[in-house]
Amino acid sequence: MSTPVDTTLTGLKESTAHIKAIICGARQIPPGPSHFALTSQVAGHVAQVVKEHGDGPLPGIVLSCSKELMRVRSMSPQVWPDWFSIGHDDPRLLKHPWHAKVLAWEALGDDM
Repeated sequence: MSTPVDTTLTGLKESTAHIKAIICGARQIPPGPSHFALTSQVAGHVAQVVKEHGDGPLPGIVLSCSKELMRVRSMSPQVWPDWFSIGHDDPRLLKHPWHAKVLAWEALGDDM
């Protein structure tokens, strides 16, 4: 029988896997209008993760993705994210206000 913590982490891992799949997919296709649809899709997943799991540890890739989405959000003309800059080892995470959440996630021993 799983505990509530196990269930929460399982949900977080599943959501993070969806985010990673979108990022990996976006890296495989040439830049173009389809990237705007992928941006909307990944933004929805990131928002869901933060809403449901923001009180606890978070994988670095989620915060990295959030940081990149915020970077491009107000750019004019509109641009798509730099999908290759998103990752668990993003140097921007060192200055992220939620960096402690990434450290807590890493302390759990999960590489996601």
